[in-house]
Amino acid sequence: MCGIFCAISPEHNVNCQNRLHRALRKLLRNRGPDVQDELILDQGRVLLAGNVLWQQGSQKAQKQPVIAGQYGLLFNGDLYSIEKPSAMSDTTWLANKLESCDGDSDLISLLKDLKGPHCLVVYNTTTATLYFSRDTLGRNSLLIERGQQGLNLMSTSYFLEERIEGENTEPMGITLEVPPLGLYKLDINDLSQCVLYPWQPLNEYTGKLLSGLESSMQWKVLIENPISPSWLLTNNSQEDDNYDFDLYSFSFKKDFNELYNELLETESIRRTLCTLDKLLSNSVAERVQNTAPVCRNCKTMKCNHAKVSVLFSGGIDCSILALLADRFVPSEEPIELINVAFESSSTEGWNVPDRQTSLQSLMELQRLCPERDWRPLNVNVTRLELQHQLASHIKHLIYPLQTVLDESLGCAFFFATLANNSTSRVAILGSGADELFGGYVRHRNAYRRCTGDEKDRQQAVKDELELDWQRIPSRNLARDDRVIADNSKTARAPFIEENVVQFVRSLEPNQRCCFSFPEGIGDKFLLRLYGYQLGFRSAVQLKKRAIQFGSRIANKKQQASQQSDFLRFSFE
Repeated sequence: MCGIFCAISPEHNVNCQNRLHRALRKLLRNRGPDVQDELILDQGRVLLAGNVLWQQGSQKAQKQPVIAGQYGLLFNGDLYSIEKPSAMSDTTWLANKLESCDGDSDLISLLKDLKGPHCLVVYNTTTATLYFSRDTLGRNSLLIERGQQGLNLMSTSYFLEERIEGENTEPMGITLEVPPLGLYKLDINDLSQCVLYPWQPLNEYTGKLLSGLESSMQWKVLIENPISPSWLLTNNSQEDDNYDFDLYSFSFKKDFNELYNELLETESIRRTLCTLDKLLSNSVAERVQNTAPVCRNCKTMKCNHAKVSVLFSGGIDCSILALLADRFVPSEEPIELINVAFESSSTEGWNVPDRQTSLQSLMELQRLCPERDWRPLNVNVTRLELQHQLASHIKHLIYPLQTVLDESLGCAFFFATLANNSTSRVAILGSGADELFGGYVRHRNAYRRCTGDEKDRQQAVKDELELDWQRIPSRNLARDDRVIADNSKTARAPFIEENVVQFVRSLEPNQRCCFSFPEGIGDKFLLRLYGYQLGFRSAVQLKKRAIQFGSRIANKKQQASQQSDFLRFSFE
């Protein structure tokens, strides 16, 4: 994970360095503590700064920014399914490819084939053109700010409520998360318009995101032909009706063992689970094996300390990921299972719901993988510590988002990955499972409240799933990236992987969830069935519980969409 920063000024003789003030520089360095560098181009009009957390390449961290021919490159993320020497970093590989690019078509061809969570900033020194993008699924954070002095692009921001003493700092204007719609192209001599090569044709929701960007940045966006990455277009998962089944055709049985065993005797379901196992296993393997050979504390060239952690509530999502991680993490290394609890006003103390289920599922992991050193790390956060960190630090990481939900989720992930005894560089998250497999109450409500026939009900669920999927980058992923990376950990979410996403979304709603079955069974039913096949028994029966409630950082009386008092900023 890296902290990248780019400042652009349309005026000559303007020093862009004053926009990278001390407080912002510190936040960027938190994301990339291993090596830092800066580059000034075009007589000070362009500043590129990179802060690198060593994750890939077995020799040493690759400094950023990188000059690749006529291009200056800032890259943050991980690339998978590419052919490169194990000692080579993704940044070096990408720079080598970029150096041979000549014009927009070559650059688009390069981006079209990239897989993995990433964002990038590319500056063409010959044409004074700036390119920037977030990956198709919007997994990594990239913020954009527009002010009187020009434009900033960065991994994270710091809202200047007052001038920092001794520094010539001017607060920028409005800040937005860059909508992950495609490749943006900007002539730095003309900030009145921008060109977008979209990943795919825009729809109603993404069109609204683009309109918001135009309004805030005060430019007109010109839409070019879609880039259309191949994984977004091809859909061969339903070939020969290999996956032709309907979960609603099965009768519910109170003995869930009997229910699951009956379904596992169905050939098309077994094929589906076989494909899911192959794709999800590959995704987990890439995310736990591609990391530095040393933990975050050691300076030697290799150690046997934990390098991988799982944010672990004990639910079916994270339990499956932990079990799959066991297949690929070296047997001599522990796997950390991090669970966070917040001080509660009730009598339960730190024994909050997620702590209870994490211990329950830990026993299942120990039964299934007795040779693994499962290392539970229980993080306990007092209300005083929560309020202090939120008011002084975390609010800047969550910015520009400002709701109660952003506060709760952002703080939960921040404190979990802050765990003092953790040595891991990678944090595995279950993000995306609910959106893919139908895990939210609103998916069940869409089915139950529909007044039409069964076909209409399934369409209502499909529409709700699609809406959730469209919104996930702007609702969750960039925020989670900012708060987790601040603790020098890389968030990796195996469910949100191109091939996994393509396959699961090719399945119909009645093949992913079954809302004629009770809560805790029918939601994410296919995933629960997969967990049962892997050997879980208690975890597959746990009801969906949001981390903000399971950890007791929030209560259900709060309105998630309301403005958070802690995230209020003065814009005067």
